[in-house]
Amino acid sequence: MFRWEESIRRAYEERLRRFPDDPPLGWRLLYSPRRVLTGATVAFIGLNPGGAALDSTHGEFSSERGSAYRRDVENWGRSSGLQDQVIELFKRLGVRPDDVLAGNLVPFRSPGESTLRDAGSAITFGRRLWTEILEEVRPRVVISMGGTANREISNVLKVRDIEMHHVGWGNQTASRGRFSEGTWVGLPHLSRFAIMKREASRSALDRVLRDLT
Repeated sequence: MFRWEESIRRAYEERLRRFPDDPPLGWRLLYSPRRVLTGATVAFIGLNPGGAALDSTHGEFSSERGSAYRRDVENWGRSSGLQDQVIELFKRLGVRPDDVLAGNLVPFRSPGESTLRDAGSAITFGRRLWTEILEEVRPRVVISMGGTANREISNVLKVRDIEMHHVGWGNQTASRGRFSEGTWVGLPHLSRFAIMKREASRSALDRVLRDLT
């Protein structure tokens, strides 16, 4: 794990040199304690840490006080709805938040996906990083959220037999497929589509989350 931390740090410092006029928003990989890298059975992966400011109380490589999705560990203010959605997902899976390998495909912070500088190289870096992480940890269930993270993680895992289900929110879908070690699920981004307790989304979630743990 130390090689991953050093690799991210070097890549972030290189980004600071390439984009000297950008505010230094920092980086963040895991929203869970680093111990999850040895034996987590469930992984949850988003695109990248959001926000327009760096909070020095937040861990970079990991969140050693517990899952950052727990409000008693961190309060994300306007983004706390995302925390609630993810915690509801973990409850539905029957897993403790602190035991989930939760993190970001791209560790570099940006206010939004559209403002991630040189997104192509950042995503390539994240893809290589998570290929190594998932090969070493080997979770049986991998859930990603948001279009870019879903595409990249399903490619990393070489997911096959993908089935898609409309979640009752416009044309938004959730996906489920198989990879060599288990099952992958791709969800819409839960900060924009609060589907976890939504009645119109219940049947789709029942199908994509069935028998995972």
